[in-house]
Amino acid sequence: GDGVKPREEAKKILEVSYKKTQKRRLEDAMRGDVRPEDRKDKNLSHVIISEKRNRRASKFLLDRQPHQFATPEQFERSLRQPLGPDWNTSLAHKKAIQAAVVVKAGKMIDPIQQPKTVAKGGKKDLNKQASLPKAPSKSA
Repeated sequence: GDGVKPREEAKKILEVSYKKTQKRRLEDAMRGDVRPEDRKDKNLSHVIISEKRNRRASKFLLDRQPHQFATPEQFERSLRQPLGPDWNTSLAHKKAIQAAVVVKAGKMIDPIQQPKTVAKGGKKDLNKQASLPKAPSKSA
């Protein structure tokens, strides 16, 4: 009610429990894959940088860059380029999002054939790559 003041002891208890919680969070964050002296936040007093590996995100990371890029920086730069029509001309936008192979609806695509080469042992050579189907030619 009116005139009731919070007890000093209750304030101290709350303060101590808060400090313990913060300390436990800091210790939990410090445990991990990286040694304490190698952490990025070792000199930052009120900052915790999580250096745990995100397993959900790891499936989207690449081991190496795609073959058309010489360096990882080149690949990252291409990802930063927006593809939307707001940032590019309409012609550049169409070219960027166009499919590599276009097949009309209802058109049959021949299945991939295994090569008919025969090795010395008389068995088919399964190590060779199967031939890919040819892209349909544009008829004008």
